[in-house]
Amino acid sequence: MYGDIFFEISGICNAKCPWCVTKSPFVESKHPSDKVTPKKARFIPVETFERAINRLIDIGIIGATTCIHLYNWGEPLIHPQFEEILTVLHEKELAFAISTNASKSVKVAHHLLAHLKQFTISMPGFSQAAYDRIHGFQFDKIQRNIDVLLETFKSADMIRITYHIYQFNLGEIKAAKQFCLEKGVEFSPYAAFPVDYNLSLAYLNDALSYETLKKLSKDLLLYYIDDTVTAAPTDYICPQHNHYLTIDEYCNLLTCCVVTKEHPDYYAMGSLFNLSYDEIRKQKVSQAICKECLQSGLAYWVHNPLILEC
Repeated sequence: MYGDIFFEISGICNAKCPWCVTKSPFVESKHPSDKVTPKKARFIPVETFERAINRLIDIGIIGATTCIHLYNWGEPLIHPQFEEILTVLHEKELAFAISTNASKSVKVAHHLLAHLKQFTISMPGFSQAAYDRIHGFQFDKIQRNIDVLLETFKSADMIRITYHIYQFNLGEIKAAKQFCLEKGVEFSPYAAFPVDYNLSLAYLNDALSYETLKKLSKDLLLYYIDDTVTAAPTDYICPQHNHYLTIDEYCNLLTCCVVTKEHPDYYAMGSLFNLSYDEIRKQKVSQAICKECLQSGLAYWVHNPLILEC
């Protein structure tokens, strides 16, 4: 059994974050053995999602305490059959979580949210200037959407706004915190980092070009990373090994949530429908990329981002 399953129902994100792999949503796979999986991101069909959920239950991956997160890199609320996806979970009485950029406001039947554990809204700042640099949305529309979303998903056990801290939005933290207080939601600020395995690894290995490093340092907080990596315990066990399971929109089991589609190890584990519980557990801890990730300190960094007391 896994505690948290990150299920990508939408392989597409409508935000334009420059430090995330989804800035170009139709990423072609370069894996040489990828002869079956289509090349482009998609929305998972409801029938396929239900089949996958049944499979997870049948082989013992989902247990009483499992939470299914309806996202990885994609934006779940733009799925054209989002309410039907929730219906599948509701009928099976499964706990789930949602994270959104609030670019779209949705209303769903109240009874479908009976098992909603967590509702998260991600914000890259608290001004139009900040949104112009990251998400690319209209900030006033985002604020209106948040009001609708908070009303729709108010039954969640926890509602929070994750404020991604960049160099250019430090002065907006106070306003964002006040906004959360007024809305009655948790304020969760932490330092943004590159959601791109290759880019993050290159940074840690001092392998970035000067121009990329210059751009990175203008946007992101980097001062804490060396100390964080140095503090990583020698016997650190990545939670991706025994607690998290990530599934993409084609029901591929991923090594972890940060291995991107263009990486040779993206499809290393194979399809959910072809693996037993024991095979999944074994493969989760035996991927070559895991050794590289742990030794570089990237695994520890990703799971221990800088959280500021605001």
